[in-house]
Amino acid sequence: MQLISLILIFELLTFNALSLQITDSLQTASKDSIVFYEFDGSLYRASSYNNIAREDEEGILYIGNENGLLEFDGTHWQMHQNSNFTPVVNLKIIGDKIYTVGGGDVGYYQRDSIGRMQYHSMNDKLDEEEMPYIWYMAESNGKVYYSSLNKGIYYFDGELIKNIDVSDAYSMVEVNDEVIISIFGKNGGLAKFDGDTIEYVNKEFKFEDDAAYNIIQKNDGEWIIFTSEEGFYTLDPETYETELWDNEANQYFLQDSMYLYSIRKFQDSLFVASSWTNGVIIFNDEGKILHTLNEENGLKTNYYNAPLADRRGNLWLASGSGLNYLKFYAENEKLNFKPKALVRYMRVGDSTIFIKGGKDKVILTGNNTKSFGLYFSAPSFIKEDLEFSYYLEGFDEGWSEWTSDTRKEYTNLSGDNYVFHLRARDIYNKDLEILPFEFNIIVPTKWYENYITFLFIGLFVGLLIFGFIRYRTHRLSISNKKLEELVKERTYELRSQKERLKEANAELKVINNELDNFVYRSSHDLVAPLKSLRGLISVAGMSNNTDELLEYFRLMNISITKLEEFIKSIMDFSTNTKKPLELKLVRLDDILDSIIEDLKFYENAEKVKLIRAYDSNFEIRTDPKRLNIVLSNLVTNALKYHDFDRGISPFIKVSAKIESDTYIVEVEDNGSGIPEEYQSKIFDMFFRAHQGTDGSGLGLYIVVDTLNVLKGDIKLTSKVRKGTIFKIVLPIMD
Repeated sequence: MQLISLILIFELLTFNALSLQITDSLQTASKDSIVFYEFDGSLYRASSYNNIAREDEEGILYIGNENGLLEFDGTHWQMHQNSNFTPVVNLKIIGDKIYTVGGGDVGYYQRDSIGRMQYHSMNDKLDEEEMPYIWYMAESNGKVYYSSLNKGIYYFDGELIKNIDVSDAYSMVEVNDEVIISIFGKNGGLAKFDGDTIEYVNKEFKFEDDAAYNIIQKNDGEWIIFTSEEGFYTLDPETYETELWDNEANQYFLQDSMYLYSIRKFQDSLFVASSWTNGVIIFNDEGKILHTLNEENGLKTNYYNAPLADRRGNLWLASGSGLNYLKFYAENEKLNFKPKALVRYMRVGDSTIFIKGGKDKVILTGNNTKSFGLYFSAPSFIKEDLEFSYYLEGFDEGWSEWTSDTRKEYTNLSGDNYVFHLRARDIYNKDLEILPFEFNIIVPTKWYENYITFLFIGLFVGLLIFGFIRYRTHRLSISNKKLEELVKERTYELRSQKERLKEANAELKVINNELDNFVYRSSHDLVAPLKSLRGLISVAGMSNNTDELLEYFRLMNISITKLEEFIKSIMDFSTNTKKPLELKLVRLDDILDSIIEDLKFYENAEKVKLIRAYDSNFEIRTDPKRLNIVLSNLVTNALKYHDFDRGISPFIKVSAKIESDTYIVEVEDNGSGIPEEYQSKIFDMFFRAHQGTDGSGLGLYIVVDTLNVLKGDIKLTSKVRKGTIFKIVLPIMD
């Protein structure tokens, strides 16, 4: 799919489980093009939720994934897991080690003597009964620092992990040759390390519920502090004084609910920033916004974790829906580094041999040394942009044709010494230099690898085969007819199983996508009221005014009510999916009485008149709890979205009847109504038609999900400022 704007051309390329499908337009991408790749869990065979991405000196990408440490060299994906199978929420590459944290585990990954990635846990070095929650990491003077908001700062000196006792330490950023620490709260500010303690350098830069999310140096040498909600500030690294950096990008993130999540510098003078709910923006070092990228113009989601600008100046965006790669095409691309073609590993039989460098000399042993496969790549590039040519000196007559295949298999090699040569080129810029790679392969000669042995073995095997064929021919002619019948039966069974598997696979994909979206959105909607409640508690603790405290308690109650309603929605959803149907004959009045009892303290509930337009003894044979979930959501929505300032008498009318072997139940109100453009989406998970309300966006989704279990249906009729009618149709079940 292409989205063309004044200066951008997005080409949305979707990966399937095995390969990237590339459109012809990619072959002619202009210098102003951004080609947009999507990688999801089905491609790299891990969780779709990724926390962070980092690149090493060779251009190999490492991603913090919910299943562990994910590695990508542009061609091959590989998952590295520790013994506890915990996620990686943050990582930092220091030398030949990759330090990671996540899921109550602290440690590092390092390749062993034969190139395999091994995990080394440091949990036993922490003198803690419960692992602290760690996010930020920094390195200075040979020490690795970890910040824990609730337990202070830890550092690893190569042997032990020690603690620096400091409250509310949040971010740690390396500025020049020291680490700057940003501390939350009214007693917070900016600090730096002074031996095994910290020293405050700026007590003025502090916020009640915010801190520095990152500190980045511009091209002109000026340092910028980026907060989540309180704006951007310049930082003098000598005096540590700060001043508001007021510009278009700063004003963008000062908007309500436009929280900055993470920010990175890329392409010399540009910055890329991810937000909690509105995608990413790109702005220059003067703070002018150049591009806003979100779901409306091609991104898969509006929520992204920490972005990464790789050494070619392209962007990697980690999210709960996989990875996005934004490649900025330019004619005659010039690089400030020397990329190299690499053979990453060999497969010999069931064994994997990792190739660490060009000076490696691999001596093959065992029974499968005559056949092996070579797997190669050129890190910093993805394989769809490359062509490879190779030459096995001592076996091939010359260089192969250029090919996009990233592996080469050799069979029937005699014992000898070989040198494998590999080169690569960019298919869009063939003048771009990619350094070649070579290494030695030694295949020992076996005692039986001579012509006389082969001759005797061949004659003996030939006689055995001739006698066996005569015998088997006779046996096969007898069983051939039986096999034909059996094949027909099995073919029919396999076709039936294949169709069933296709249907099951499609259902599983839908369920998996819904589950990922549900977990991500639920976590956000659960955290928001808690964050608000925490802020109100902090403010209330500083006030002695009774009226102010009552107002704070009222606001706290609103936040708790939001959380309670959202948890109830989740429980309703869970009940509907797990609990079996229990059919009973229930009076509609009893259901409504229970709902009204639950809503009697709801705001403005006393202003709305409930009209029961059905016989008082009207009964429905159905699952009472599920019917209660459906009607409770509809009546609550009707109450919540009334416009009490219109000067009319608000009402909710519930009518019921039996018609053509079905129950018909209608819930009608004269509220604010639903705009026509939202009516097709109103039953989607987490969709809110009324953005100013506090609903979870789950209510009507749960209604439809519950009615599916009841084998019912629901229809909507609504006009803005007139009201809404929901019509429920339920089958009469025995």
